[in-house]
Amino acid sequence: MSDGARGDATRASTTGTATDQATAQGGGTPHHRPTLLRRALHLSWASIGFGLISGSVSVASGIAEHSLGVLAAGLSVLADVTGSVVLVWRFRTERSDPERAQRVEDLAALAVAGALATIALALTFESVNALLSGSHPGSSSLSVITAAVSIVVLAPLAYFKRRTASHLASHALKGDSTLSAIGAGTAVLALVGLVLYDAFGWWWSDRVVALVIAAVAVLEARTLLTAEHAGD
Repeated sequence: MSDGARGDATRASTTGTATDQATAQGGGTPHHRPTLLRRALHLSWASIGFGLISGSVSVASGIAEHSLGVLAAGLSVLADVTGSVVLVWRFRTERSDPERAQRVEDLAALAVAGALATIALALTFESVNALLSGSHPGSSSLSVITAAVSIVVLAPLAYFKRRTASHLASHALKGDSTLSAIGAGTAVLALVGLVLYDAFGWWWSDRVVALVIAAVAVLEARTLLTAEHAGD
């Protein structure tokens, strides 16, 4: 092989390596990123649309029935709405002004972490208060239906958000996928709490479920903030 050919091969190898590194760090090749951003926006809008309806119904039903499991599900969904609203701004900003992408990513991650922390505080307060007062939860067909629908909708949303976040290398979207997953998981636990209360009279199970969810929210918020700090 001639020196010129060797030089061309070396440059090609170096270019290929740099491209691979950029792909790994940037979440996909440049011509794929606009598609991924569009997908992230669609997922965020879907969360907002569903969450405003489902979250409001769950919160109202949880308060009316004194069911903290259902209330927790509603708060989780509304927190997901908050995160999704921020992410719409984040991904729209990157599309119009790519140079600000990292800055808005960091702010969006903080907002999602704040939403997780808010869930934890609200649920901890309500759960401890309910345990001390000994209040019993109620149940209604509306609570059950809302929780079931949340599971069906939020579980796939969480999966596709996390997958898209991986390609985009977005900690904020990954954190928001956790919010969706917590919403789905909370709905499952709310149903379990209602079943245990109706079957065995375990009124405290609903409150314990809410405390477990609060702990998960704290851990996820910490993980998200740690990931952002490590990326600085």
